[in-house]
Amino acid sequence: MDLFEFYRKEVEVISITPLITIIASAISQGLILTVIINATVCITPESSNLQFLILYILLFMIFIYGKYYCQQKVAEEITQIIRNVRLRIADKIRKSEYLVIESMGNEKIYAQLTHDTGNISEFTVWMLNQSQASILVFVCAIYIFFESIIAFVLISVLLTSMLFIYFAFFHKNYDKILSKSLKQEISIMEMFNQLFFGFKELKINQKMSDDHFDDYSQLLEDNRELKTESGYRFITQYTFAQASYFSFFGVILFALPVFTHAPVIVVKKIVATGMFIMGPFNMFLACVPIYAKTKQAITNIYTLEKELDASLKSGPMMTRDSEIDFTQFECIEFEKLTFKHYDSYGDVAFKTGPINLNIKKGELVFITGGNGSGKTTLMKLLCGLYSPDSGCIKIDDILLKENEYARYRDLYAMILSDYYLFDKLYGIDDPDESRIEYLLQKMQLSHKTSIINRSFTNIDLSTGQKKRLAMIFALLQDSQIYIFDEWAADQDVEFREFFYETLLKEITSKGKSVIAVSHDDRYYHVADRVLKMEYGRFVES
Repeated sequence: MDLFEFYRKEVEVISITPLITIIASAISQGLILTVIINATVCITPESSNLQFLILYILLFMIFIYGKYYCQQKVAEEITQIIRNVRLRIADKIRKSEYLVIESMGNEKIYAQLTHDTGNISEFTVWMLNQSQASILVFVCAIYIFFESIIAFVLISVLLTSMLFIYFAFFHKNYDKILSKSLKQEISIMEMFNQLFFGFKELKINQKMSDDHFDDYSQLLEDNRELKTESGYRFITQYTFAQASYFSFFGVILFALPVFTHAPVIVVKKIVATGMFIMGPFNMFLACVPIYAKTKQAITNIYTLEKELDASLKSGPMMTRDSEIDFTQFECIEFEKLTFKHYDSYGDVAFKTGPINLNIKKGELVFITGGNGSGKTTLMKLLCGLYSPDSGCIKIDDILLKENEYARYRDLYAMILSDYYLFDKLYGIDDPDESRIEYLLQKMQLSHKTSIINRSFTNIDLSTGQKKRLAMIFALLQDSQIYIFDEWAADQDVEFREFFYETLLKEITSKGKSVIAVSHDDRYYHVADRVLKMEYGRFVES
């Protein structure tokens, strides 16, 4: 899909006013050329040049105003389009299932919502100027036609030959290079994220760090070779444009008089007109690679959107209408739940289940188990982030339907090991300021941050402090079920004891249920039940 189709698809009402103004501006620019050429021929020291001056000023004002107005309107339109596209895709992302977004990867989505939309904005400016330049070339061509038909034919053949050579030899396979370059950029971003987020693991293992660095270095080298090839193409194209420029004037100056026996004054006019033609012509050649980038960017954006649409259509239509008030549950039963993780080859990498579990209102349940035993997957399965491959969930003996998962997830507040701390209390419209102050004091964070207009004034905190801030956010949500994945692991002894002996009891005393992943066996006595996991299943502890 090219930019024009993109524009037609994304714009609700297409206004012809910018089109009219750009045409008027371009025609006036072409007429300015004729005024300049004729003025240089006709004006003498003895003659008056007032009529040329008035005409020049009039055309100049039309040209400047038309160009400014059109660029302003198109800039407003394209920024609105980009805003709508980003908003639409973001809305589809948030409505998609967690597993879909998890499998896509944030690097790919980020690249297409930032880099690709940026390419579209960049090309729009070029396209606008090129459209005006094309009209100018058309006006110049008419002028040359009336001055000399042979010159018109000669120049047309010359320019057509240049375009043929350009597309046949210099622009070949450019789309493939762009596609490959984008994939490499995504891979580089992934590798850099590994370097940043896996810094601790790499720092303590020199061999691992060296091995990772070698892969990163090789990826950058492959990208350098591709960029170099792209750079060679650009240099070649630029050189060709320069060669075309001087070849054009060489033909006009030396071939035109031979074929036409044209008077010197005609040759001069055509040379002057040619200078106005070759500028837009070279601009067109420069536009072609940017056009290819933009075309690829639009394809990437719509491919991403199609993937999101396909996942939304294949999933159940979520509804928030239900005869059941989930918040009044007494017991949630998970019967024979299973879930499979697949690798990139489509093979089962890990299986969780079958899981049989019931969670009662106000109950505190600890989940234990070694690394890789399936605890985090279980948490995501219980709260509805993952849909089970088999089995069912019952709320007070009533089967939870697939289209009720959105309402079911509203029961939960969670702090997983890979939690994200937002800088604003999203979803909490009117927070109780006195309760916020109480929680900040209780978590010993009142001297570190505060909340103004629902936003934290500071989240640049230690890992343990961030988890305490995340706990405040979770408690303010006043959910019915809380999931904590080793929350106390990053806390000091004082807060670890506070978490187990005080905070969890306060939460459950209000009728809230808590499911906590924990390895602190010295505090297992506070739980109503302690369940152990191995290889994706519950085992006898």
